[in-house]
Amino acid sequence: MKKILITGVSGYIAPYLCKALLLTGGNKVTGVYNSNKPNISGIDLIKCDLVNNDELKKIFSEVKPDIVYHLASVTPTRITTQKEDYINYFNAEVTGNIAKLCSNIKALMIYTSTDLVYKAGNDLRENTSPLEPLTIYAQTKLEGERRVKEFAGKYLILRTSLVYGFTLSSYTSFFDVAYKSLIEGKELRAFTDQFRNALYVEDAADILVKLPAKYKQNDVINFCGNEYLSRYEMCIGMCEAFGLDKKFVIPASCDEFTAYPTVKELGLSSKKLHEYGLTTGSYTDNLERAKKYLPG
Repeated sequence: MKKILITGVSGYIAPYLCKALLLTGGNKVTGVYNSNKPNISGIDLIKCDLVNNDELKKIFSEVKPDIVYHLASVTPTRITTQKEDYINYFNAEVTGNIAKLCSNIKALMIYTSTDLVYKAGNDLRENTSPLEPLTIYAQTKLEGERRVKEFAGKYLILRTSLVYGFTLSSYTSFFDVAYKSLIEGKELRAFTDQFRNALYVEDAADILVKLPAKYKQNDVINFCGNEYLSRYEMCIGMCEAFGLDKKFVIPASCDEFTAYPTVKELGLSSKKLHEYGLTTGSYTDNLERAKKYLPG
């Protein structure tokens, strides 16, 4: 039986990951949350502020995990409401502390970083493409990568693209906001000029479950889908899949967004992901899969 520890269990990907882990069987799963206790059955839940390193050490001592999924972070939607010192500490220092604890017990650490560490471009490769993190979120996630490489004995770093799918937690994603606006018949401004290799949340969870068995060496992997889509194209696809009116999707430019710098082109290569034998579904097919989670 594998003992698995998940940070950020009340976030976006983690509830799907928990479902996938429980379906495979043979796992004892412990999730760590802070302010929002998730409604997830079949796993142990521990309340802990990850900045409290003594509490973190206690959890590792008690759980003794074989695999640690470090999903918790101060996300882009929160960087405008948090002080820079806190963002840096949480995304970098806490990640380093977890890496050290993983190393102490020889646990595999799987760390979700971001594609926003790259300089804009296409066919972006993990080991050769230039990095240029423009926001404090991307900068601190890259620093988190550095600390994982320095302190974790065994690790996989996942540079995660835009994730889509309905939330199972209190976390609200672009996808949820878009669906709510469209179902209510409200205009939705969607970028036509920003492109990402969007990753469906169930695909993300399935890949996370399979990765530990494929671990052979420390590595950095682009965690992404195959299709290069704008948010406008994604919203139009939602309308087609869910029977919503396309007239409410209004073309917009990401130049209108001024809260923090945005990157227009982040075309990730999925070659390495495929070399691990891991694949993702098409956007159209995944929207069909998402229908079982339709709100209401």
